[in-house]
Amino acid sequence: MGKSYLQRKVPYEKERNVGNAVKLGDSDTGHGSHPPTPVAAGSSTVKVDGLPLARQDDPLVPHGHSRSISGGSSSVFIDGKPAARSGDGVSCGGVLIGGGSVNIG
Repeated sequence: MGKSYLQRKVPYEKERNVGNAVKLGDSDTGHGSHPPTPVAAGSSTVKVDGLPLARQDDPLVPHGHSRSISGGSSSVFIDGKPAARSGDGVSCGGVLIGGGSVNIG
């Protein structure tokens, strides 16, 4: 018999490759001694909760070095780039934390 949602090591949404949409101003987890910083740019054509949707390669505010979103959806593209979701990676370490009202597969 399968494990319940609460017993899973990986959240069900991640098993299905689904996560909250990440938008301008959402943050990442930071890494090492570097603190979290917000997403600094997003789509000029697609908005989530009134804010530009973030995509792969969009920058985050630097924290000692430049950085950008390194992961994204394999099935949802915004302006030709993979849409960014909670749990997707950042180029220098850490992962994105989205808090929007939209989930992206």
